[in-house]
Amino acid sequence: MRVLVTYATKTGCTKGVAEKIGEVLGQSGAEVTVAAIEDKPDPSAFDAVISGSGVRAGNWHGRAKKWVAAHAETLKSKPTALYTVCLTMASDPEKADEVRAYTDPLLEKTGLQPLDIGLFAGWFEPKEFGVLGRTILRKMGAKEGDFRDWEAIEAWAKEMGPKLQA
Repeated sequence: MRVLVTYATKTGCTKGVAEKIGEVLGQSGAEVTVAAIEDKPDPSAFDAVISGSGVRAGNWHGRAKKWVAAHAETLKSKPTALYTVCLTMASDPEKADEVRAYTDPLLEKTGLQPLDIGLFAGWFEPKEFGVLGRTILRKMGAKEGDFRDWEAIEAWAKEMGPKLQA
């Protein structure tokens, strides 16, 4: 099975999540390609797709939304899952429904019905953010650190493997 795992990121956080998802799927025997959205990967060459994005101001990155919308018909024709990486998940896990809803406008626009939407905490590594981003996050009271839960990411990817093959 050939699986495409895409990501959109500004700071590199979501790239790490995509790579972990790809690693786990590869361990189960899938042939996995992990690609940045800006590289414009062609999902038609794959049997299944997992696509994700980091979040800024309650939205997926614009290029991720555009890629999903542009390939919506192809994605509807094969097993597809989405994932969102957001610092809010670290500061307040009870806001999972709010973070999950960040994909709703995209799903409404495209008609895509993903198998699942993974929700993962991100990071606030100040050196990876510009001055404006650091200032906003600090004013919001964001704690510094890498809050990605590798065990949760791995568990979700393991769960997705059989779903993608169904």
